[in-house]
Amino acid sequence: MELDPNKFPIDQHLEDIRNELQEATSLLIKAETGAGKTTRLPPFLCQTRPGKILVLEPRRLAAKLSASRCAEILNSQIGDVVGHHIRHDKKASAQTKLLFITEGLFLPYLRQDPKLSDYSLIIIDEFHERSIHTDVAICLIRHLQKTTRPDLKLIVMSATLETDKLEEYLDSPKVFNISGRTFPITIEYPNLEVTDAIEDIIQQPQYPHNILVFLPGMGAIRKIETELKNRKIQEEIIPLHSTLSKKEQDKAFQGAKRKIILSTNIAETSLTIPNVSSVIDTGTERRASFAPWSGMPLLQLGKISKASATQRAGRAGRVQDGLVYRLYSQSDFGQREAFTPPEIKRVELSHYILDLIDLNLDPIEMDWFEAPEKKSLDSALSLLEMLGAIKRDHCSQMSQITEKGKFMANLPLHPRLGAMLFNHLSQDTLLAACTISESMALNKTAEFSSHDEEICDLSIQVDLLKSYFWKERDLSDYGVHYLDKKKASRILELYKNLASQLKLERTPAKSKTDPSSLALPLLDGFPDRVAHKRAIKKNKGKAKSSYNFCLGRGGKLSFRSSLMATEPDYIIVLDALENPKANAAIGTTIQAASKITKQELLMSDSSLLNSEKESLFNEKKGTLILTTHVKYGKLTLESQQSPSLIAKGEVLIQVLKDNWPWPFENDDDLSLYNQRVKLLDKHAIDHQCPLFEAEMFELFLESIIDEETSLEDLQKAKLKSLIQDQLSPQDQYILDHETPEKIELENGKSFKVYYDEEKPYLMARIQDLYSVKIHPTICQGKMKLNLKLLSPAERVAQIVSDLQNFWQGSWESVKKELKARYPKHHWPDSPETSPPIRVKSKL
Repeated sequence: MELDPNKFPIDQHLEDIRNELQEATSLLIKAETGAGKTTRLPPFLCQTRPGKILVLEPRRLAAKLSASRCAEILNSQIGDVVGHHIRHDKKASAQTKLLFITEGLFLPYLRQDPKLSDYSLIIIDEFHERSIHTDVAICLIRHLQKTTRPDLKLIVMSATLETDKLEEYLDSPKVFNISGRTFPITIEYPNLEVTDAIEDIIQQPQYPHNILVFLPGMGAIRKIETELKNRKIQEEIIPLHSTLSKKEQDKAFQGAKRKIILSTNIAETSLTIPNVSSVIDTGTERRASFAPWSGMPLLQLGKISKASATQRAGRAGRVQDGLVYRLYSQSDFGQREAFTPPEIKRVELSHYILDLIDLNLDPIEMDWFEAPEKKSLDSALSLLEMLGAIKRDHCSQMSQITEKGKFMANLPLHPRLGAMLFNHLSQDTLLAACTISESMALNKTAEFSSHDEEICDLSIQVDLLKSYFWKERDLSDYGVHYLDKKKASRILELYKNLASQLKLERTPAKSKTDPSSLALPLLDGFPDRVAHKRAIKKNKGKAKSSYNFCLGRGGKLSFRSSLMATEPDYIIVLDALENPKANAAIGTTIQAASKITKQELLMSDSSLLNSEKESLFNEKKGTLILTTHVKYGKLTLESQQSPSLIAKGEVLIQVLKDNWPWPFENDDDLSLYNQRVKLLDKHAIDHQCPLFEAEMFELFLESIIDEETSLEDLQKAKLKSLIQDQLSPQDQYILDHETPEKIELENGKSFKVYYDEEKPYLMARIQDLYSVKIHPTICQGKMKLNLKLLSPAERVAQIVSDLQNFWQGSWESVKKELKARYPKHHWPDSPETSPPIRVKSKL
């Protein structure tokens, strides 16, 4: 099939790829940028093989533009043979055979059809970017291939692939290495600002084509665009990022006039910009990460890897010899990491783990391409359990999704926000959840003056968004100095789409938000973020408005928080800046919070709400005062003290639990008993002796005390006798016979058995063991005792685990040493046949 007359490097490999795919399950394609892998291979396969094709792209703009280009090649309209589906934008039909989607939508597709029955081939593009969606997708596709869809084909494509690991993971697939169109490039490291670097390149006639500038985000793009316009640059200035309309995006690919294209890292590999002869690389990007406090996803500014820098530089050598300005030092480049760390190693995992559990998959046992860190996985599972999304069997490590978890998994929101909505679905709660989701740090949507008597930073944001939407009040009424209108629009767009999904009004409520109405939803979503105002005298010498957190440490309210005026006793901390090096009591700055009452915490069903009993016992009077503390995590909500109680019955049981081993001098008898029972278990001796540990220990205490048992009765009793009273005669016999406290040897002498080491032992003078040939054992002969052989001075001379071998072997050298030290004692040559010596012993 001839796609069009403009040949690309990949074109000569298309037939080979198609033929290989007929037999192979998976293929790897390592194609340099500009080789045509994204826009040539999918339409070719669409026309030459049966079934539908699903292409996973890491970015929305790449998915849309790639789909548009493929539709042009196939003389089709978007939505017909070729379609795209990105967040809130789907153009596809029953006729669509080639569908480009963003990776984040793959799980919803799989949830809708667990076998992906409509698709015969899945293509993962730009695998080297290693988003978490990519890692989850390839893992799930491999699972399908090994279970319900052995016929499903997979192609993994990338500009820079570490193929060794992938080849092993995909069972040694065929690898196609395809070069791009390249010319020599010159790389320089000038000490210039971005706009100065652009002007410098403009003045160089040998590089007459487009200038591609890599910037970390939209804020930087807008800043440089403004600076260039102020300098009256004649070239056309084209911003390129995912939020632009298609018409604005197309400007980067059309027209003959020289352009300065200001782009995020989307132009690094996902898109090929035509006619670029020079590249300016700022060396930075905004990487996916998460807010340490709230767990919300965010983008953090960071340095790009060497591999990314190489990809950016390669953009300059597609049409002629190219020039690259790296606006950082050469030594800086040399110290950068080789590849960008995969997202699965640096993002909060709870949303993705919940999706997998919803698909009846075990995230712990999954065949990951690169498994997440155990600490991150455990943290995600613990959070989901705390939020009520899953139930965990901590013995089998299996997790089961709950009804609440299914609700949360079906929302494109962090699980904390899904938990907010499950029991409190309303327009205001949904808008609040969307605000947290899109604002990342809550005080970044707008800058505003503090309000008097406010109890919720979030409700101010919600009301601000309502006013922006309805345009009924001037934003200055809220003391707003600056509003990020793009972010506000994104929040409202997210609200509109989720409202449709959840059957709510698509427009926010006009009425002012009741701040107290957000307390319980926020508690459901952030149960581990409760804090209590520190008492004034405990606050002495520390920052004002400081709080203790329910899981430990503490913090202080930021002056930006609207709660500064009221300083509620209890708050839910929604956003905070942690400084682990600072004083633990005030090391966190609370940037956004919401008031919650003690009564609301007491009525919570959170697993953090618990009660603890504290006892104060008077031994002389035999009385007890019980105090019950109701706690939320480490915070004490209230305490209730009982009147003085006589230590009898249940009260006495509580006294023993709190003061054990009192009233006994020690609990050596109990420790000895438990050690003997464990040996019976270890050597599979049939018995019914209970092991008095943990819950069984509490049952033991309850069994030795009835309603009439007094403290005086207990003080007269012997612990050993109380233990023996719990055993049947048969079990007492088994215990004494198989793990005896004393053992008689064949020469008629008896010795105590010590159980206080890993291996039980006897201690005996060497002379006491004369005439003993058989090594002593316990547990039906399954366990040999260690023999600690003592000198006449009762010092350990030898530890023996096989007495017969000792007599016949090393005894000769031991005998010589003993004979030299103790010449008056009898040291026979054959002690196993010599009669024992009668000596006085301290043992």
